Amino acid sequence: MIRWASKYFAGIPSVFIDGTLYALIAWLIFSQSYLGGDEAAKYISPSWKFWINYIVGGLGAFFGAIKMFRSTSYSDHQQKKESETQVFRAPANKDVPTP
Repeated sequence: MIRWASKYFAGIPSVFIDGTLYALIAWLIFSQSYLGGDEAAKYISPSWKFWINYIVGGLGAFFGAIKMFRSTSYSDHQQKKESETQVFRAPANKDVPTP
């Protein structure tokens, strides 16, 4: 299942995944702040409100952590890729014999 998920998400462009994560995080943050207001207490019983806030807050933290991991891992991947493909360049003002 992990292999299938890896192949599936590898086919999706990174910009789409990042955009979706940002939208989910924004929606979850809004939902949590909306449920924290006094109006929500009028229409939702306290036990339901507690569990809904718990789930929404947990999902927001989860998607935020995934987004931070993707940002960091992408940066590390780009640096590693750049260092592997770096071409040898002679220092300026030095004569380097050609082979």
